[in-house]
Amino acid sequence: MTLKNKNAVITGGASGIGLATVTLFAEHGVNVVFADIDEQAGSELERKLTGDGFNVKFALSDVTDEDAVKQLFSLAGTIDILVNNVGIEIATPFHQMETAEWNRLLQVNLTSMFLCSKYAIQQMMKTDAASSIINVSSVSGTVAWPGIAAYNTTKGGVMMLTKSLAADYAKYNISVNCVCPSIVDTPMTDKSIGEENLEAIKREKARLVPLNRMCKPGDVANAILFLASEQAAFITGTPLMVDGGYTAV
Repeated sequence: MTLKNKNAVITGGASGIGLATVTLFAEHGVNVVFADIDEQAGSELERKLTGDGFNVKFALSDVTDEDAVKQLFSLAGTIDILVNNVGIEIATPFHQMETAEWNRLLQVNLTSMFLCSKYAIQQMMKTDAASSIINVSSVSGTVAWPGIAAYNTTKGGVMMLTKSLAADYAKYNISVNCVCPSIVDTPMTDKSIGEENLEAIKREKARLVPLNRMCKPGDVANAILFLASEQAAFITGTPLMVDGGYTAV
């Protein structure tokens, strides 16, 4: 993948898909600034990767806050790649969901992408060089997983934001795509499932996937790497399913 010396900003980079993406990008020679609200995990990842000789910077940043996002992109400077990865899940039944929970989901899963994309695009428009935005959506943006209507709604919104930005900014040589994983084996998934019968439930979920396993963070990171590369130069406005065949059946 032709990414050496590119500059990237990755949100939610301290764990799960974000951690895998930060690591993979660094290994491919990308200069990475990654944001997270977990100071300890972010700092540890920065120390590890810089100790291995990679150009990685951690920014303690809440990307739902516009002032924080402004500071993040000021720190990053010129960027070629934005990966909007940050996201949360709240599994409260829809009829019992508090307005504050609904708003929190929208804020983290959608508003963060609005803010980061806004300031990334402002910088990307200043150059003729090809640049790219990759958003992390979910298969639940296309099929409704039961019990998480609000989460599904935000992920569907991510897919439409992706298509809209792709259409609006193609003339500036900015490609915008999204990846749509099935259930990913991450700490967030473990927390959502709960400790009781965790491994048994994960095996049950894996059986829903034709490839008969859960998606791994590295599976998603590899797809993001491809979409950020020159090999994907003619791909924009596309949701890439990283689901082991889940949406094919």
